[in-house]
Amino acid sequence: MKNLTKRPLAAALAMAAASILFLLLIAAPMQAAWGMTGLLLTELGLLALALGGAALLREKLSDVFPLRAPRLRPAFGAVVLWLGAYMPVLTAAILMQLLLPAQTVEVSTGITGLAVTVSPWLRFLIMAVSPAICEEAVYRGFILSHLGPLPAWARVAVCGALFGAFHLDATRFLSTALLGTAITWAVLCTGNLFYAGLIHLCNNALSVLATIALEAAVQSAPELAEQATAEAAAVTPATLGVYLVLCAASPWLLWAGTALLRGGPARPRRGRRALVCLGASVLLAAAGVRLLAGCLPGPGKAGCAETDPQACTQASKMTKHPSGEAERLPRKGVFAWGSGAGGRIGRG
Repeated sequence: MKNLTKRPLAAALAMAAASILFLLLIAAPMQAAWGMTGLLLTELGLLALALGGAALLREKLSDVFPLRAPRLRPAFGAVVLWLGAYMPVLTAAILMQLLLPAQTVEVSTGITGLAVTVSPWLRFLIMAVSPAICEEAVYRGFILSHLGPLPAWARVAVCGALFGAFHLDATRFLSTALLGTAITWAVLCTGNLFYAGLIHLCNNALSVLATIALEAAVQSAPELAEQATAEAAAVTPATLGVYLVLCAASPWLLWAGTALLRGGPARPRRGRRALVCLGASVLLAAAGVRLLAGCLPGPGKAGCAETDPQACTQASKMTKHPSGEAERLPRKGVFAWGSGAGGRIGRG
């Protein structure tokens, strides 16, 4: 990334502050008044903010928004990287749902309720395509390009944290910051903003598909709506344990995605990186098993059947019916992080 101004860090922080003020003062009233139309106008406003910032500083658009024609290998790598980040993002959402259940369910139901007011195709355009373009123009475009003076690890951390703060929701900060970190890393590996948009699109498209599936299920059985809300509030430590076990695959996917994004010959110290991935996988799996073991009865302890019946029920559902878990994801907080602007809908 090029240093575009004499004070690039100040420009990056000013853009982050401007985007948040725009959400609070302009976008929130628009979304409250016009719903999904207001959300689309919010995204277009963010794009105008990024373009306007570059014009104000008289910078070349190709320097601020580095876009090149995509190639198959790094595009596949971006999807693999997203898959590696997906389970940690979901796990962070589950953790917040465990700590702040009422607030998380309120945000989730608010987002889902507003999303179903438009057709699926329009929902996909507003909640998946427009954030992948407009929000990425602000964060992985303008802001990241002005973080050039920082080392790579700091750019990844700062851009991810700013992206989490941008969503204006404490229950979604950790999950969106993790997602923003992965997207930022993809851009640093390739120097191409296209792959940031691709990851963002994949992430939000999955949430849109989940709203469609949930809408169809509720229409066929209206009583599922009340059941969904009850299950969303029933997240337990056993649920978190299952997600931590699933996260054991993430280090390997992140490593593979990075290699595909970078391309070129194999880099040295592959053995050391493999050991790091193995160690991370073992720690994640062990932490998950530890949480699950706390739900099982044993000598000298009652087990969750007596102390927390919901925990055993939840763990049983998730371990015996993995395909059903995908259907229940919206009721466990996917909508609390999936849409780039979902938290602002819930707040509006």
